[in-house]
Amino acid sequence: MTTDLITPGLETSNAAPSKPATVVYACSGCSDAGELADHIARRLAREGTAEMSCLAGIGGRVKNLVAKAAKAERILVVDGCPLNCAAHTLRLAGFQNFEHLELHKIGMRKGSCPVTEDLVSAGVQAAREILSDRHDAAH
Repeated sequence: MTTDLITPGLETSNAAPSKPATVVYACSGCSDAGELADHIARRLAREGTAEMSCLAGIGGRVKNLVAKAAKAERILVVDGCPLNCAAHTLRLAGFQNFEHLELHKIGMRKGSCPVTEDLVSAGVQAAREILSDRHDAAH
């Protein structure tokens, strides 16, 4: 007997690909804060809150990745430190309208925020609040 494993949120469908509601980009920098931003974005993607896409592809102007951002209803950027590299990358590519989670503004400081379940969960909750606030304001 063969069992097919399906990762939650990654089920396949014969339907035409839909426009992603929210696309999330993480700075994924080399510090603990960048690693934390990456884990937060990946958790949001796994739970179905957003679809994670490649920030390096935006910086490199990879056509299909830039098109994905352009088609998104909403974009969430998660930056680990005050340099805000992810937000700058999107702005340089011509994207001005996005939500921005700055981890340093919620107490996660570069050099002193190891990736722990508590910090990832706190970041995910902050992201959900940002997305919920914008959604509530639009309706």
